[in-house]
Amino acid sequence: YIQGSFSGGWANYNALQAKLERRFASGFYLLNSFTYAKALDNASGHLETQNGDDSRVHFTRLQQNKAVSGYNQKLNNTLTLVWDLPFGKGQMFGGGWNGAAQAVLGGWRLTQITTITSGAPVNLRYSPVARQQVASAGTYRPNVVGDPKRPDGEWFNYLNPANVQIIPSTESNPFGNVGRNTVVGPSLYQTDLGLHKSFPLPKEGWNLEFRAEFFNLTNRTNFNNPEGNRSANNFGTISSTAPARQTQFALRLAF
Repeated sequence: YIQGSFSGGWANYNALQAKLERRFASGFYLLNSFTYAKALDNASGHLETQNGDDSRVHFTRLQQNKAVSGYNQKLNNTLTLVWDLPFGKGQMFGGGWNGAAQAVLGGWRLTQITTITSGAPVNLRYSPVARQQVASAGTYRPNVVGDPKRPDGEWFNYLNPANVQIIPSTESNPFGNVGRNTVVGPSLYQTDLGLHKSFPLPKEGWNLEFRAEFFNLTNRTNFNNPEGNRSANNFGTISSTAPARQTQFALRLAF
């Protein structure tokens, strides 16, 4: 449990963490880390304004500013596996292989990291017409009527424009009833896989390691957050994703 203050604001962070670990034995290692957390503040900071969050506090609407942080992530689970495959010299299978078979099939190590997280917050806002002001203003928040999400769950129409209304620019108070970070974007699921093998070199202490690495192995489409600015033409739509499957090969010389 952590609670503290920072420059210009207030923050509170609660987390429940669990870890399952099987230490390296018989060439196998497993670690699973799970976190259930909630981060609250009234301004996440000048360098933490992702997804349209605000770095300023509206002193006339303090309760409306108190909300989950821009970096809040409710669920996070990471599974890590390391397995020295049981093939080749000194292993369960292939202990009598000749040099060529050992070089090709023996001594491989498999690694896997599976990451599952809940979505990041989305800050509903709008861009008013130009106003005369001394300094830059904070985020203008619209009015929300009902649920801002579409009930059909259509990803590319994630937010319902009919339920998010811009405050008329002629009003003296341009802030609607919606608070900070009231919508949560899509979750993420990704598995990364690696195959590694070391080749000893004639010089003592030197070896060459081959690596084949596959990021987002299942090629799952992980959607990014929808556009949260009601004034934008693409409001409510998701126009980008996290990277698709990527494959890379590498050679690493250790000496």
